[in-house]
Amino acid sequence: MSQSITNSQFLYQGGYPANSPPRKSFQPEKEREQVLLRKEEIINEFRNTYLKNTSETDKLQQLTYADGATYIGQIRDKNVKHGKGMYTYPNGDIYLGDWKDDFFNGNGVYIFSIGERYEGQLINGYKHGRGKYFYVNGNVYQGEWREDKKDGRGVYQYNTTGEKYEGEWRNGERHGKGTYYFAFGDVYDGSWENGCKNGYGVLTYASGARYEGMWARDRANGRGIMYYANNDKYDGEWVDGAKQGKGVYYFHDGSRYEGDWVQDYKNGIGLFIHVNGDRYQGEFKEGEKSGKGVYNYSNGDRYEGEWQNDKRHGRLGTLYMQNGDRYSGEWKDGEKNGQGVYEFSNFDVYEGYWLNGKRHGKGIYRWNNGEHYNGDWKNDRMNGYGVFTKVDGSVYEGEFKDDVAVQQPY
Repeated sequence: MSQSITNSQFLYQGGYPANSPPRKSFQPEKEREQVLLRKEEIINEFRNTYLKNTSETDKLQQLTYADGATYIGQIRDKNVKHGKGMYTYPNGDIYLGDWKDDFFNGNGVYIFSIGERYEGQLINGYKHGRGKYFYVNGNVYQGEWREDKKDGRGVYQYNTTGEKYEGEWRNGERHGKGTYYFAFGDVYDGSWENGCKNGYGVLTYASGARYEGMWARDRANGRGIMYYANNDKYDGEWVDGAKQGKGVYYFHDGSRYEGDWVQDYKNGIGLFIHVNGDRYQGEFKEGEKSGKGVYNYSNGDRYEGEWQNDKRHGRLGTLYMQNGDRYSGEWKDGEKNGQGVYEFSNFDVYEGYWLNGKRHGKGIYRWNNGEHYNGDWKNDRMNGYGVFTKVDGSVYEGEFKDDVAVQQPY
């Protein structure tokens, strides 16, 4: 018995969306009443049409078998069922239709005791040719059969969800070219293998998104392009429904990422070009800049060094500024933090400790005129104990506050 298709990775994780319309509920008692009514209609119609013994040549007979089965209809020599007839099985199944040499052959209706029904062509006891199958849950298949299995072209309609498949079948499974209409407006049109999306296909979402590319095991696998509803686009490799391998992601604002992907995340080596002209090339981890990389800012600044969680972070990183300044040292959460050396374009140099982007702690500042300060810093200024040496060699040693000696020596 065919089952409703499993939705792809792009559709609904864990079932139907929370805001989805109510599904048609399956009401077994109501369905059973309709099945029984249709069953009686079919039997009465067949009896009235074929099972009235109007001629001696019809050889209409009624047979009873040891297992309790009965047959009424045409026969030929030695009670061989041949022609039109109705066979009732001990379990309640009924077949009405054409017989040849004791087998179903021609057109007929097989009614299962559970309520399912087949109407169509049969050969040597098998559903074979064109036929229609009514499932107990209200699903319907209409199309081609081969030796009791759906094979060829056919349409399968799902009763409770309204979903539908139109296309090719093989050995009872969706196989070949076909189109599947999902309950909420999504449509897949493409290749199938053993009941799964496999090969090239296009999945169009009700939201306006669209995937075009290769599939395997019912998920995007291989090369494919995803057009998102917000006008983003991904062109690259997929594994089991996730972006994985090499690929390019185009953001609708004009930004672009080119590089490695793992499980839908930017992961590995990649290039990110921002819409404002900034460019980062280096390592990514779980979607963020992490590891070693180079960031070129649109204003001419350049950072080379370590990253973590999308921020400059690590024991060594160098920021080259477009005005000629340069900082080389430690970073934390995007700011100069720890030990580092700042070289100004005018040849001043600070070497020491930093906190949240400011000189803080022990450090030495050397002016280009030869003066230098060695001591404590706080909030980017000389604060605390330090030694200041002037150009003429005179020295002040003592307390400083906001760049000024507490006791002026001069």
